[in-house]
Amino acid sequence: MSGARIYTFSTWVLLALLHSPESGAMTFEKHERCINPAKPRCQAVILAVGQIDKQTPEQFKAIAKDFPPGSWVALTSPGGSLISAMRLGQQIREAGFNTTIGSTDYSPPNCFSACAYAFAGGISRHLPEGSKYGIHQFKGMDKALNEEESQKISATIGTYLDVMGVDRHLLDYAQVTANERMSILSLAQAKLLKVDNTGQSPYPRWRLEATANGQLVAVNNPASKPPITLALLPLPSADKNLNKKKIVFVIFYRSDDEALFQQRIEHQLIITQKTYPLKQAEDWQKKTNGYQAGFMISDEALNSLSQASEESTINLNSTVGAMRFGVGGFKNIYQALTENEPKSSGK
Repeated sequence: MSGARIYTFSTWVLLALLHSPESGAMTFEKHERCINPAKPRCQAVILAVGQIDKQTPEQFKAIAKDFPPGSWVALTSPGGSLISAMRLGQQIREAGFNTTIGSTDYSPPNCFSACAYAFAGGISRHLPEGSKYGIHQFKGMDKALNEEESQKISATIGTYLDVMGVDRHLLDYAQVTANERMSILSLAQAKLLKVDNTGQSPYPRWRLEATANGQLVAVNNPASKPPITLALLPLPSADKNLNKKKIVFVIFYRSDDEALFQQRIEHQLIITQKTYPLKQAEDWQKKTNGYQAGFMISDEALNSLSQASEESTINLNSTVGAMRFGVGGFKNIYQALTENEPKSSGK
């Protein structure tokens, strides 16, 4: 944690707001910008300027439809609503966009407070030289938060950062910085925490979670349209002599297209140029905000996934669409899921 620069929050915000409409709600404009890691380097980007409020995510969605996946969003903002910022980040991710920090004649290259979490939505994320990425403790709008409320919010932010592929230790920097101050990450810190993932895999790593009944499950949230969640769930087995547990591959689509999920949908994994069919094992089940089904995956496909390099990407193709996801973190999690409990000595 040492080395993070601390600035007085009021100083930066007053500088940002003194002569600027940035004190108003965030606005979105199409601008030509040059960004070092972008290809092409100079292109049309979405310049997002101002406070993030309740309407910001939907306003962003309206302009985003005119930009192709891979476009860049240049943010310059003193913060705003934390929940709206995370929703904005989700919109950015679902559109397949990247993020950087921008500036205008009246707004500095700063992404502070809630903006930091919107920034995390980019698939590729780049902090330009001279820009400032700042975080601090969150606070209630109308009243102080009690310990239980703070814990719930921290858990929500941590899960959000996991999905976006940002190290949740970012929360440590925020939680030790009083909300009237600002902790500015150095570029080295930003890269370590994967806030800036330039030169790194832009794909989220696999993570291990627990279900409500305590069962371990491997989860990944690739950027796709419609949004998708992938999971690996070990199946219970009565045969304790098996070396490995059987695994079911769970696919969840966030969609309200009921007609599409009335039928079974073929899916294929393409790993190092070899195709592995996934056999749908059940009908699609209606869940909150979408549809979910389990697929049988071969041991050969699982072994290929576990042996792929950490920077590898895998294609998942279906009639719904084609998407890619990363392999980072998969090998260790796969081992944790499939190894059986040690046998009791019976003494």
